[in-house]
Amino acid sequence: MTLTLSERKVLTSLEQDARTPATKIAKQTNLSTEGVIKIIKRLEDSKIIQKFNTKINYSRMGYALYPVHIKLIKMNPDIISKIKSSIVKYPSCTWYKFCEGEYDLLLSFKVKDSNGKKEMYFFLNEISDNILEKEISIVLFAFEVGKSFTEKKSNKIFYTLDYKQEKVILKKEEENLINHLKKNSRESILSLSKKLNLSPQIVSKKIKDLQKENVISGFKTSINTSKLEYQPCFALMTFSNYKEDEIKTLINYCQHAPGINYLVRQMGKYDLELTIDAQNINDFYEIIDSLRKKFSIISKISTLITKQNA
Repeated sequence: MTLTLSERKVLTSLEQDARTPATKIAKQTNLSTEGVIKIIKRLEDSKIIQKFNTKINYSRMGYALYPVHIKLIKMNPDIISKIKSSIVKYPSCTWYKFCEGEYDLLLSFKVKDSNGKKEMYFFLNEISDNILEKEISIVLFAFEVGKSFTEKKSNKIFYTLDYKQEKVILKKEEENLINHLKKNSRESILSLSKKLNLSPQIVSKKIKDLQKENVISGFKTSINTSKLEYQPCFALMTFSNYKEDEIKTLINYCQHAPGINYLVRQMGKYDLELTIDAQNINDFYEIIDSLRKKFSIISKISTLITKQNA
C-alpha cells in the first residue's frame, strides 16, 4: 500500500508522540482536525497502525531483558501455531518473531524476580521438543527509533533499557496507569481518570512525572511495515578489538541511519542486534554492507529475514 503525503505526515507525527491530539497534528501538518481524525481511522482500519504503544524504560521499573534465539528442529504452520499458543501463556515474554536464517525464533523476556525467570524456564521447557539449539543473552542497552515517512528526518529515540539506570519506586496507582497506557497510549486523560478513580489533573501530572523520571520514554505507533511493502529483517553482530568510543560511534550512527528501527546492545553470543525495515532484500544487504565498511570492529554479521504472517 502506498501512503499519500497527508498520511505520511500524520503517521510521522504519531511516531514521534502518539498522544499528540488531532488538533495539534492538524497544525503540524497543515491539515484540518477532521481530516487528521479520518486519516488515523483509515490507517487503523487498514491495519497499518496496529496499536498505539507506550514505550517503557524497563530498567527504571527494575526489569532485566533477556533475548532468546532459538533454532527449531523443524518449522511448519502447526509448530508455529503450537509455539504461539505457548507464548501467550507467559506475560514475561514481551516480544517474538519467527524468521529464516541462523535462528527460526527470536524472543525477549522481561525479568524482575525469580517468577520471571521461572516463566522463561517453563516456556523453554514447554517447547523443548521443538528446540535444536538456543542462545540466551542479557541486554545492556536498548532503544527504538521513531520512523519518519517524510523527507524531513527527525528521528526520535525511545530508550527501553539502560543497565546503568537505577530502579524507580512506583506506587500501585502509577503501575496501573502504565498498564492502561500500554494498552492504548492515545487513551484520553478523562477516560484514564475514570478507570483509575483519580482526577484528570492528577493523571496528567503523573504521566508527565513518569516521562520526567524516564520510566515512560515516549509514545509511538506499532506499524505493520509489511503492509507498506517493507521487509523486516535482523542483523546480529559480533565485535572484535574494539574500544567503547567505537561502540558509541556505531550506536550514534544507528540512531540516524535509514531503515534501522531498533538496537540492542547485549552480552552473549552476539554483541549487537539490529531490527531493520528494508525496502527489499537488496536494500537490506546494502545496509549491512555499509555497516561492514564503516565499522571495522564488526567481525561477523548474521542476517535473518522475518517470516511474513507468522
